[in-house]
Amino acid sequence: MTLKKQNDSCALCHAYLFEEDDVVYCPVCGAPHHRECYNSIGHCALEETHGTDMQYDKLKAAEKADNSKVQYTQSTIKDDNYTPGDEIFRNLPPMDFLGGVAPDEIIEDGVTAKEARNFVISNTARYIPKFKRLSNEQKKSWNLMAFFFPSQWLLSRKMYKAGIICAVLTIIFNLLTFPLQITLFNLGFGDIKTTAEMMQFLTANLSQIHFTLLISAFLSSSLDVLLRLLVAIFGDWWYKQHAISKIKDIKANSDDIAEDFRKQGGVNILLFLIGLLATNYLPSIIFTLFWG
Repeated sequence: MTLKKQNDSCALCHAYLFEEDDVVYCPVCGAPHHRECYNSIGHCALEETHGTDMQYDKLKAAEKADNSKVQYTQSTIKDDNYTPGDEIFRNLPPMDFLGGVAPDEIIEDGVTAKEARNFVISNTARYIPKFKRLSNEQKKSWNLMAFFFPSQWLLSRKMYKAGIICAVLTIIFNLLTFPLQITLFNLGFGDIKTTAEMMQFLTANLSQIHFTLLISAFLSSSLDVLLRLLVAIFGDWWYKQHAISKIKDIKANSDDIAEDFRKQGGVNILLFLIGLLATNYLPSIIFTLFWG
């Protein structure tokens, strides 16, 4: 015996109708019958309901509408906790991606911790608690990655303007140390292997090193360290403001919030590598082209 027809039973005998049954339908209301049942009475078993609100097709239409309403309600209840971008975390191993912050807790300007998580995407257990703690009164934090790779970190987190400015400043600071490096190399500094040899070298050659080269190298190195400290201390605060601004804009204007969270948030490793190559190699290329 094959499977029965979904939700169908004979209007006369009320037995389930199966695929192999010889079935006929009332031409007025569409009620199904075994052919034998229909022929036995010569008309629809529900004929008395024709033309009334109890007519078979009207009842079926109402039942279908009610089922759709129930399904919609259940779907709504099921997705009450859904936030665009949740898909990214659904197949990951269970862990606290919010770093102890409640999903619906407001980070700032109506942006929830869960929305911030879905925008940040990577290393959220670190950043979401930071976002919650940082405020206009408390902007300081510490980001070790931002200290060692300031422009690269900014670019990878898609803070393009700040990342480019930081990269340009780093290149300038490196360029300012090149004249001293070239002078020391020409004097034979590259052959030094011990601290004692270095001290002897500096004592013997200090008079040949122009004072302005020392000042330039010292200032550029100091400014480079200062830049790294600024990004490391205030980077998390800047990133929070960037994330909040982007999330609010996406929520207000996007047709696909989850997709825009992915595009505008997260981490771009390629930009990190490009920033690393630029700050490491561009200074020497520029110096060679103009002063080499």
